[in-house]
Amino acid sequence: MLEVGDTGRIIFIASNSHVRLDKLGSLGIVPGSTIRVHQKRPAFVIQLGETTLALDPEIIKEIYVRKLE
Repeated sequence: MLEVGDTGRIIFIASNSHVRLDKLGSLGIVPGSTIRVHQKRPAFVIQLGETTLALDPEIIKEIYVRKLE
């Protein structure tokens, strides 16, 4: 799991909800995307390119990321 300030690349998204996958995809949250964690509580706040998004912990659990050095 990434900590605040860490950058990572999305490896895969494990969701059974096609609606959720479509929504995440429309936001640019897809495998290969690079994200940076700005906040972890009460909601996760990530930066994806020039966009900052707040995501529920339930959604974050389905997104697998590899930390970048």
